[in-house]
Amino acid sequence: MSDDRKLVEDRLGQLLARNDPEVCTKAEFLGARFDLGLAWVEFEEGLGGLGVDRGLQTLVDDRLAHTPTPWTNFIGVAQGARAIHTFGNRAQKERWLRPCFTNEEIWCQLFSEPGAGSDLAGLSTMALRDGDEWVVNGQKVWTSYARHARWAILLARTDPTVPKHRGLTFFVCDMHLSGVDVRPLRQADGTDHHFNEVFLDEVRLPDAYRLGDVGQGWAVSIAGLNAEREGQGHLEAPIDALLDTWSRRWDHLVVDRRVTLDRVVALYSRSCVNRWTVDRLRETRRDQPGSEGAMTKVAHTELVQDIANLTLELLGAEGQLGGEYARMLEEHVDNPQLGAIRSRAASIEGGTNQILRNIIGERILGLPGDVRVDKSLPWNEVPR
Repeated sequence: MSDDRKLVEDRLGQLLARNDPEVCTKAEFLGARFDLGLAWVEFEEGLGGLGVDRGLQTLVDDRLAHTPTPWTNFIGVAQGARAIHTFGNRAQKERWLRPCFTNEEIWCQLFSEPGAGSDLAGLSTMALRDGDEWVVNGQKVWTSYARHARWAILLARTDPTVPKHRGLTFFVCDMHLSGVDVRPLRQADGTDHHFNEVFLDEVRLPDAYRLGDVGQGWAVSIAGLNAEREGQGHLEAPIDALLDTWSRRWDHLVVDRRVTLDRVVALYSRSCVNRWTVDRLRETRRDQPGSEGAMTKVAHTELVQDIANLTLELLGAEGQLGGEYARMLEEHVDNPQLGAIRSRAASIEGGTNQILRNIIGERILGLPGDVRVDKSLPWNEVPR
């Protein structure tokens, strides 16, 4: 056993010996996990990590699979934390990483705009410097958890006279500041509390909330997006719900049962392959996630949608019934119809699958890039 693996094993033993997940609160257990360096094992010691290879995170996640999970705070844990650890200073890391991992402070993402979704670098939200502060004005949309978030990662334009990718700066935004207006969006599933639009009106951010250098925002955002996409690939697909539905509906199937069984097995196999692929990426990208996360994100989102479709098909006419979706979400009721509706967003959020295929082609396969006529033009000279 390597020294690093032994260190992780020892810390896992300490965590479970001292903290009973059945007795501790979620925040207590996750806090103890963070303090023992088992949040993100490749991070620095004292900041949720042990400074070891990222591949050992799989060992941690497998051993703690049935303990409180930090993934409720997905944006913070999968994306914000990576940006903070990679580009933040010591004070920023000490202030934000631990309460992010314990879920005591929820995070959201202020990236997409009405005129800048897939073309994120074309965003128009402006941040103008005023002494030790930045004054931010603009509009963001499709912001998950904005109504519950304490903090947000924010990408804004600080120099409109240079090409779009070079004029961006990355900030942490306090969602309680004056001028932050969160408005829920009504969704197809009947709820109004997942996606939101956020208006930023003369919001004043201290320069201490800036991550990275001025104009370095695109690089900071890519580090976080790579982590988010890989994190989406690591999420569990609802394969158990499909298997349960299949077993209950077996006697009622009117189509060829062997064909249906083949489809169920194929989806189960894909779910296993996706999970193993993420583990392999951690082994090969030992420092931090890279563009390969685009592959796992595409594979995961398409798998989730295919599972949802087959589950409704197995339910027959029952699968066409609706429900009180808002109540089901509030009460955490598992519902296949709700899951199918929600799965439509999976291939859009975190970068559309079409854009991610461009990334796979260009950055992984080395294929010629897509035609981009505005890439070298100053942002303020691009027609819009």
